[in-house]
Amino acid sequence: MTEKRKVSPLSTAAILSLSLIAMGVTAVTPAMATLAQHFAGKDVSWISTLPTLFVVIATIVAGSLMGKGVKYRTLAITACLLYLVGGCAPAFFDSYSGTLICRAVLGLGLGLLSPLGNALIIGLYDGQKQASMLGYSTLCMNAGGIILQMLGGSLAEMGWNYTFYAHAFCLIGLVMALFLPEPKKQAPVKNSQAAGPKEKVSAMVWIIGILFMLFNILNYPIMMNISVLFEVRNAGGAAAAATSLSLFTVAGCVAGLVYGKIFQFLQRWSLTLGYALCGIGAVLVYVGGTALIMTLGLICIGFGFSVIMPTFFSWAGMVTPPSTVALAISILMALMNLGGFASSFWLKLLTAVAGENIYSAIIVEIVVFFATAVVFVIYNPLKPKKD
Repeated sequence: MTEKRKVSPLSTAAILSLSLIAMGVTAVTPAMATLAQHFAGKDVSWISTLPTLFVVIATIVAGSLMGKGVKYRTLAITACLLYLVGGCAPAFFDSYSGTLICRAVLGLGLGLLSPLGNALIIGLYDGQKQASMLGYSTLCMNAGGIILQMLGGSLAEMGWNYTFYAHAFCLIGLVMALFLPEPKKQAPVKNSQAAGPKEKVSAMVWIIGILFMLFNILNYPIMMNISVLFEVRNAGGAAAAATSLSLFTVAGCVAGLVYGKIFQFLQRWSLTLGYALCGIGAVLVYVGGTALIMTLGLICIGFGFSVIMPTFFSWAGMVTPPSTVALAISILMALMNLGGFASSFWLKLLTAVAGENIYSAIIVEIVVFFATAVVFVIYNPLKPKKD
């Protein structure tokens, strides 16, 4: 059986639309220089990073609510409204502190939204269909990130405040949320013999979440410092670095498109492939003296991560009871976002220990990614449970 229930094409599109708008934080990334110029003397990096803190908080809240006291559809609509208000409101006034408050509201909306799509996929699909849908979700997430960054950058040319109108892209998700399906609830067990302790999220979910967090802690420095590497190596400067980062996302789209076939063919080896590609990509970025070599490295990392992420979600769906899947996906998304925030502390630690945080960060990333790939050669995370 490939589906747990019949899902209409419109409902499928509604599920994928949630992933399409999931990278809302990145809409302001191309406009950071413009915002820094307007808010002179202020630390505008908070405009980009503050939402991630609230994403972590709201993601856990979403996991405890969806499919229980609150319907997926209701939660998605609420999330999209917060996203729209928090994302677009700074366009209507000129206040740094007010903008930060709005960014916090945006983070809450994104946090409520981020686990919904993958939780629905795991709740509604099985087997190869589930793997394909998780891949398409990753494709939509990357494609949405590209669209949002293009919108943000283009609108910034018209004025610093116009950047925030890019978040109106969320209207697609708001409309499509009206057509979200609801997974069937499990019938409550009535006999007293089976009325045991309440099902809990598997401890393995936390391990998967820690792997997610570790990936972001180690990989974020490359993404943050790639423009510096291009500049230092006379490889084309900021424009070339931006192109490379775009191709990183495009590679993620391609991986999402073909992930179903990759998983069907490789199964347990999907994680080995993903981590090996990321390790190879980090090596290319480290040794590359030209824009071409470093770009190839970013492409490998983008493709590898977009294989790792849906495999992690499949793994979580296999190891935790069905009634806890929504909370499990929320935990994974929360820890993944926490990893991005914690990477700044990792960079400070590297600076204290190694005296710099660019090349040393890449070396650690290479070692850890290849070591993890070897671990998944030995350990099969997708081994079916014995009855």
